[in-house]
Amino acid sequence: MERKSSREVQESLTQITLELVDIVDRLARLPEALPDSPRREAMEEGEIPRDVATEVLGAVECTLEDDLRPAVRRLERASRATDESLLQDFEERGRR
Repeated sequence: MERKSSREVQESLTQITLELVDIVDRLARLPEALPDSPRREAMEEGEIPRDVATEVLGAVECTLEDDLRPAVRRLERASRATDESLLQDFEERGRR
């Protein structure tokens, strides 16, 4: 891959982040399609084995909250970063 300027890479990052946001939105809608598990609470508490719907729900919710949404926020920040904004952030952290 050829080297590009930081700004060009940030533009690519913006596009990739938009694609990731679309994936996040699609994943967030999946639980709506799952059947209700009448004993979901007991499954989530570990009292009885999980069914597939509860496992899928847990995997989707955890992945969104722990991984994908934080990743989108980090990538969005990086795609908008400038030398000036990074210097300002650095100086503000030094004052704490």
